[in-house]
Amino acid sequence: MKTPEQIMAAARAGDPDSQEQIALGFERVGDPGQALSWMGLAARSGRASAIARLGLWELVGYAMPQNPAAGVEKVIIAARTGDPFALHVASVIHSGGIGTSRDLGQAVVWLVALAERGDARAACQLGLLSRSGPALARAAQLGSQAAALFMKDRVAPVGDVDWQKVASAIDLSDFAKPFHKHQDRTDPNVWMLDGLLEPWLCDYVIAMAAPALTRGKILDEEGQEIEREERTNTVMHFGLVDSDVILELISARLAAAADMPPENGEALGVLHYAVGEVYKPHVDYIPETLQNAPILEKLGQRVRTLLVYLNDGFEGGATEFPHLKIGYKPPRGCALIFDSVKPDGRVDPMTLHVGAPPTSGQKWAISKWFRNKALRPSESG
Repeated sequence: MKTPEQIMAAARAGDPDSQEQIALGFERVGDPGQALSWMGLAARSGRASAIARLGLWELVGYAMPQNPAAGVEKVIIAARTGDPFALHVASVIHSGGIGTSRDLGQAVVWLVALAERGDARAACQLGLLSRSGPALARAAQLGSQAAALFMKDRVAPVGDVDWQKVASAIDLSDFAKPFHKHQDRTDPNVWMLDGLLEPWLCDYVIAMAAPALTRGKILDEEGQEIEREERTNTVMHFGLVDSDVILELISARLAAAADMPPENGEALGVLHYAVGEVYKPHVDYIPETLQNAPILEKLGQRVRTLLVYLNDGFEGGATEFPHLKIGYKPPRGCALIFDSVKPDGRVDPMTLHVGAPPTSGQKWAISKWFRNKALRPSESG
């Protein structure tokens, strides 16, 4: 393995792989100018993954002015070379309608190309969406822990899989099934939803989130996200690169259930509470302080929350509203929705709530926040 000094020397000598590594390092430490400079060098050498990364940055407006159409074009150009990173990003933007029209057929084309190149996550998605045991077995062989879990670790040897044939059997009906929604109360608005996510979708979200959980943070008085003792649970947020076709299909269903534009949704969040872990009384809206004014101006206010409980088998762990003297604990796959603002847009302190600690077992839930401004570029930009 090369040392950082050796990687920098190789990058300066014109090695595109090292240039891309240097660029990603600068992205991690928050230096967009240097990240863009080095990624540009790698892209100009023709490195497809670097071209796709530049497209992604242009799509979201990182390190350069936002230009969704140009960003999508770069990603697609890179994907057509067969680069795995570009194929993955292309599958996400087409399934999510991010900066382009939502095109599930094209997203599947990218997934097939990934699976044919031995990508375990793409193979797992195709296996689940088509309900193909051999495809899931192959995904497990390729290293997909999620596929192994769905196969219950009983993975029989399997040879080559015809991924085109697998894709032709895809069934998306679970994302279009009717669900029952009723308003439980007004002032503040609270709704309950039954049958929102099928059990296998709940299991998939848990499997994808579990390896990447980190300590949950809160937004402090200065507008900074920090760790505090009032929140001890762990979380995972699926950004654009972390997402995939199944997760984008789930996000679209959640947006429809919440009656909100998909582009107004924050990244799909997953909450995990072990015994005793808690999120003490808090609100989901952004406090309207001077320090938070730039955030609110750019990204808008959080106006609606959707929580999907992903598992049963635990005691405690309800979502409790102290001012309302009520708590909610939906069954697996069912959801709770509440507004954090009043009809006139003013924040509503009555929505103060608690993520109560489980007293036995562990709790998993999706948290999806919606704002009054678009966060992701839509087809129109």
